[in-house]
Amino acid sequence: MTIEELMKLYPSGKIQPEPSIDGQLSLPINGQYFIIPDDVIQETELYLLKKIFFSDEPSESIKNHPWYDYLFDHILLEATGLFRIIQFQIKKPKAFLQIEWETSIKEIFSNFVDFFFINELEGFLIEKFSNDQYSLEEMESIFLTLDADFDSSTKVFIGSYFAANEQLPVLFQEERKIFIEESEQLRGKSAFSLSDVALHYFTKESMKNSQVIQAISKQLVFTADFKQIVLSLWQHQGNISSTAKDLYMHRNTLHYRLDKFYEQTGLSLKKMDDLMFCYLLITK
Repeated sequence: MTIEELMKLYPSGKIQPEPSIDGQLSLPINGQYFIIPDDVIQETELYLLKKIFFSDEPSESIKNHPWYDYLFDHILLEATGLFRIIQFQIKKPKAFLQIEWETSIKEIFSNFVDFFFINELEGFLIEKFSNDQYSLEEMESIFLTLDADFDSSTKVFIGSYFAANEQLPVLFQEERKIFIEESEQLRGKSAFSLSDVALHYFTKESMKNSQVIQAISKQLVFTADFKQIVLSLWQHQGNISSTAKDLYMHRNTLHYRLDKFYEQTGLSLKKMDDLMFCYLLITK
């Protein structure tokens, strides 16, 4: 079944890069998800669509994986030490070398204790803590290299290290929610961790509910181009040269635009506090 056929059957459905986080039916198709609202689908239709897009039995990729049973079904396993869960969503070309890709992952991450896909696009790598763990920058470089070699596009969330006790499956579900909600917020970044998105994730509801913020938002109208400037500045920690390079803009031109913005608003994006405030305004 194609996206076009689904759109004809469910015109109120929508296409997005991640599955729905609120329980709506999310059908994986062509590297994306087609989301169908609950109020437009009958029980018999739901059954048929699940038969078409999902298997009743666990896929071969998750059979005999104790960490799948532990994280998704809360079946305790015996494991000592600290572990982090690396989540990834991958968009694959039509002729994707799946076995070769998985072999590369296992060779690169020598400390992994489990590795599996739960559907065509979404997978998890569980890694035990060691002194030779990869840094976030190294992780990003690894997956960018794999994407170049396999013509894929991968988004990765590097989880925090936790003990494998009864609380970890709950912590994992929250990390999964953070990954889904925040993966599109980071411009040009393929791998990220909680510290990259914590400020936005944990303040966005307060920003949305603040009357002061709503009033300021009406006064400060950011053009699409200037939003990109703010996002790039934030990503590069306020570094003017790196931001200008990222935006293919002359450094003096960027300085001029920031100075004009300060004259008009009183907010200096050369100061981290003002930059942080503007970043939260445009991503709330």
